[in-house]
Amino acid sequence: MNSTLAIRLIFLFIFIIPFKIDGQYTEFGFGGGVSTYWGDLNNPSLSSNLVKNSGAALQLHLRKIFKNRIGVRASFVYGHIKGDDSNSDLDWQKERNLSFKSVLTEFALMGEYYLFGFDTEPGGTVFAPYLTAGISGFRFDPKTIYRGNEVRLQPLGTEGQSMSGFGNKYSLFSGALCFGGGAKFIISESVNIGLEVVMRRTFTDYLDDVSKSYVNYDDLSAGNGTLAANLGNRTGEYFGQTDPVQLPTGAQRGGAFIKDYYIVSMITVNMIIDSGTGRRKYNNSNKVVCPKF
Repeated sequence: MNSTLAIRLIFLFIFIIPFKIDGQYTEFGFGGGVSTYWGDLNNPSLSSNLVKNSGAALQLHLRKIFKNRIGVRASFVYGHIKGDDSNSDLDWQKERNLSFKSVLTEFALMGEYYLFGFDTEPGGTVFAPYLTAGISGFRFDPKTIYRGNEVRLQPLGTEGQSMSGFGNKYSLFSGALCFGGGAKFIISESVNIGLEVVMRRTFTDYLDDVSKSYVNYDDLSAGNGTLAANLGNRTGEYFGQTDPVQLPTGAQRGGAFIKDYYIVSMITVNMIIDSGTGRRKYNNSNKVVCPKF
């Protein structure tokens, strides 16, 4: 799936569903959190990845909840991801010496299932956990720092892309399958606070510009230029060598059989702007009491 299809589905959700189905709640929200990269430049340590491969992220979303159980939401996410072999505990990975950072812009359409229901009326629940899954389209653009300058990697073809026999350059647009969960804490009939973690399994292996194999330095330099060759194989920089390391074409650079992932973790503030009865919820100050078991 590409980002254009995702955008069309989101507009379908926003402009058609509200008029065709009498939803229980219509909710607008925004959030702040982190987006985390998971791919070929990972550290084997999970905790280290969560800290060192994450960047700030923002989210806007519109949601409809039907029958107090089923939710459908459209969202926009703007986030930062990064990865760096120098953070690894493994010698071979430090020697590979690759790194990247990227901005992500994502449109997503997801469904939600509230395990214990969602009800903001007095006497309803104050805690509403849910599972979520859906699809997204996103844009990315991996960059790295070389000799003090920021360099875009995709136009270079660091794995021989655009050379004869190596295929075209990868697209900066891709899609993803989204799955995860969260919980809402209902403060009043009009406002709730959410915590959410959703993983994106992408359809690309180039979030980090690393996927398949090395191309011999001299061949890559001749085909795509010296800068592509220097950034395709940075092992010599790690050892402080002035001469490039000459690896044979086909030597393993990444793991092409596993696509890249990214994770979006958010704290959200959600405002209910309408209910199925036509009653306006926002600015209603009635509190929701704890449920009786």
